[in-house]
Amino acid sequence: MPALLAATGVFVYGSGVERSLDADVRSALQKAGYHGVVAVSGRSVVVSEVAPRSADAVRAVVADVDGVAGTEVRQAGPEQLLVAVRGGEILVAGAVADDAERRALLDAVPTADHRVTAALRLGGTLPIPPAVIGRLVSATLSARVTEVTTTVHTGHVAIAARVPDEHRATAVRDAVRQAANGLQVTDRIEIGPSTTIGDLNVEALHDSVNRLVNGNGAIRFVQGTTAWEGHGPVLVHRVGRMLLVAPRASITLVAHGTDPATATKRGELVRDELVGQGVSPALIAIETRPAPDGEYDPATRQVDVVVR
Repeated sequence: MPALLAATGVFVYGSGVERSLDADVRSALQKAGYHGVVAVSGRSVVVSEVAPRSADAVRAVVADVDGVAGTEVRQAGPEQLLVAVRGGEILVAGAVADDAERRALLDAVPTADHRVTAALRLGGTLPIPPAVIGRLVSATLSARVTEVTTTVHTGHVAIAARVPDEHRATAVRDAVRQAANGLQVTDRIEIGPSTTIGDLNVEALHDSVNRLVNGNGAIRFVQGTTAWEGHGPVLVHRVGRMLLVAPRASITLVAHGTDPATATKRGELVRDELVGQGVSPALIAIETRPAPDGEYDPATRQVDVVVR
């Protein structure tokens, strides 16, 4: 029995040290203006999804935290970028290295008479230069297509749109290929009435929504309560703006919590915020997930957004 107690004591102490280091590292990175996914094992710290140009600075910040014995920084690779034009709005969703790259991207996107909604998280890299992205948006606008989704990976551009006739389809294809400047282009252009909206790549939108949410602290609540934690309402508002480009998509809010009633209320709060942004309540469902071991883990007191 003494040996068992001793082993248990070491485990609890070790967990306490890891929790303390985790909090200290996150705080240090936040104060320094850097972003990344933090994992602590003993006194060793791994920070992943770090923008390449910030890697050395992040390593220095973490190494300077008291109690850290080892530091590893893993750089983020180029990520998918989604650009959607719906009527008078342009949605840009993805990851950028820093505020400078974010500004460069938004400066490159032509606004004209459109409102631009930027759902960009820090801590990644763009798959292609901002100038090329701007040319792609200009190409779709010049072809006078009001409903188009462009998904950009490294070296590849996929375009989905609904156009009224073959002449317009050809104009879109030619404009995008010219703007892509050698990148591989695939299209899912359909010919038909443009009275309905629904050509958006929902899987890509779901991925973009979750990267935005999880990259900015998630939609979380204070333990055991329905009080928002962190920037929850701000994140929900940004998610709502993103969801407006897919008005026929189904949204499931997965609410976590030890108490089913509390979890349900959390889901309802997120739903109400989304409805306030213009999302149809008929498309939103709420599911609850129990957290029988308590809400110490932040993931057990959050609401996840699933887009289908």
